Amino acid sequence: MAKSITVLFAASEIFPYIKFGGVADFSYSFTLALRALGHDVRVMMPRYGNISERKHQIHFIKRLQDIPINIAGKEELFTVKSSSITNGRYKVQSYITTNFNYFDQRKAIYNDPVTGKPFPDNDERFILFAHSVVKTCLLLNWFPEILHCNDWQTALIPVLAKTLYPNKFKKTKFVLTVHNFANQGEFPESTFDKTGLPTEVKEKLMHNGKFNFLKGGILFSDFVTTVSPTYAKEVLQDEVHTKGLNKILIELNSNFAGILNGIDPWQWNPRFDDDIACKLQNSNFASYKKCNKEDLLRTLGLELNLEFPLIGMISHIEEFKGIKLLLESIDKILKEDVYFVFLGTGDPNLTKRLQKVAEKYPQKFVFKNVYDEQLAHKIEAGSDIFLMPSIYEPCGYNAIYSVVYGTVPIVRATGGLIDSIEPFNPETGEGVGFVFDEATPSSLVKKFKEALDAYRNKELWDKIIQNCLSKSFSWKDSAEQYVEIYRNLIK
Repeated sequence: MAKSITVLFAASEIFPYIKFGGVADFSYSFTLALRALGHDVRVMMPRYGNISERKHQIHFIKRLQDIPINIAGKEELFTVKSSSITNGRYKVQSYITTNFNYFDQRKAIYNDPVTGKPFPDNDERFILFAHSVVKTCLLLNWFPEILHCNDWQTALIPVLAKTLYPNKFKKTKFVLTVHNFANQGEFPESTFDKTGLPTEVKEKLMHNGKFNFLKGGILFSDFVTTVSPTYAKEVLQDEVHTKGLNKILIELNSNFAGILNGIDPWQWNPRFDDDIACKLQNSNFASYKKCNKEDLLRTLGLELNLEFPLIGMISHIEEFKGIKLLLESIDKILKEDVYFVFLGTGDPNLTKRLQKVAEKYPQKFVFKNVYDEQLAHKIEAGSDIFLMPSIYEPCGYNAIYSVVYGTVPIVRATGGLIDSIEPFNPETGEGVGFVFDEATPSSLVKKFKEALDAYRNKELWDKIIQNCLSKSFSWKDSAEQYVEIYRNLIK
């Protein structure tokens, strides 16, 4: 039997403690998949003010209390506490960084709930978190074989470890997973002075005249991954989206790869999901869908007309998610006999436009401008069609969830959606969804009408549903790809 690998996995969000996006689901499901493969994996994240210590059984670790650190010329104290995540089959230990000024007193992850804008001191917040990860290893005298970081918020960890403590971390290899290359952690040059790093590494952290967390993480990591093979190919060719970091990725050559995310078989599964009205039992799909659709329509306050297809969309309200594309298409979509529910938060201007759509079509369009994990599950189970018209999409978790729940996706051909959503072919009977190429309203509406025609053809629709329910998005293959990367690094 192959030797177990020790892994410390650092992320700014991990389900079920808190969730802003796909990073939280990745962090939860992937680490449990590693544990299922027999590896010694632990996770680490900050404790934000809206994380309940009682609910998640977060408790003190004697050796990791009131640890001093200098951030931006002032001393801060942080404490690392312990908890665990589980899917009922496997358990992973969690280390939770607490600090009053930067984390505990704020009931949000990245953005000020009042203004909707990023906290102005996000650089200091995640500098402190990066130091806390490194210091935790030092104080526990535990140096994992792999330290796996995620996005810019943890990208400083390999820089600190390799620069400040090279002898301590000499056997540790660093992997960085980038979930979206557009988010790089760009700050004024003065941010460098807050890091505690020597000036000789400054140039490696500067990009386009700014301090860039992600650039530092890429340069100091031993391997960089992203969350789908197609998105990996796209970023190598896209200087605009990557803001020029693609040139560094090209130089990495074989040390950069795209691996499609899997899902946890217990968290997102209609057979076990406690957040939905009726579970899928004995392959009785029709009664499962009817029950959940009725429940969702009641939850949304819509008329119980089961003949109308119900379209679901769960998304950050950002331009790259195709929200403008949706807004330019919505009148034509809602001309049809359909219901539409949109769940998400984000850009204030796009949010106002979505609210106006809800006001214009109160009997057809429901907009929920909140983060609601239970409602997300209800939408996946109760909708007939799921829409994801992304301009670019690194992975596309919600489209994957929709397939698993028998909710047929309409997606744009980009990034991870190309890897996960096979277009339905009426001639061969293969495929799980409807895919359009051009990011234009006419392309979206055309594909929507194709899906609507298929929905009205029961025999055809049943075939698509059958394909969806037989599709597997298990972590097994993808997790083993990561393990192979780990083994190649530490051998």
